[in-house]
Amino acid sequence: MIRPATAADLKAVYEIVNESSDDDLNFQMFAQTYVSQLETIERKLGVCEENGEVIGFVGILCTWQLHIGERVAETKELVVAKAHRDHDVREQLLTWAENVARDAGCGKITMCSRVAHADSHVFYEENGFVKTYYRFDRDL
Repeated sequence: MIRPATAADLKAVYEIVNESSDDDLNFQMFAQTYVSQLETIERKLGVCEENGEVIGFVGILCTWQLHIGERVAETKELVVAKAHRDHDVREQLLTWAENVARDAGCGKITMCSRVAHADSHVFYEENGFVKTYYRFDRDL
């Protein structure tokens, strides 16, 4: 079952996101960011729950994009616990995100993915996403 995320899901969401991260995430910073995102209208956070356990998480940011000319849902996170990656959890989370984005007035949904996650790229392309740009990061 996919449902909106709540503050009670914080620890479970942290564990799922941290296990998929290349870095060891600071829990206090994560918690502060997570709770603040729950309180904004632009952020839409969802979890997949199975037998009372949170096994997946999706977070989107709905904003107007000047260079696109419409409201866009940027998928910021879409992660599934390692023990559940052989299920259809990603598809369920993506469908939930698309429906929430549509309801928020978005005409497009975008996805960023780490270069090393080639299996995820195949999943996104199989679900109609088209590779349109590169993202460049630099530490400050």
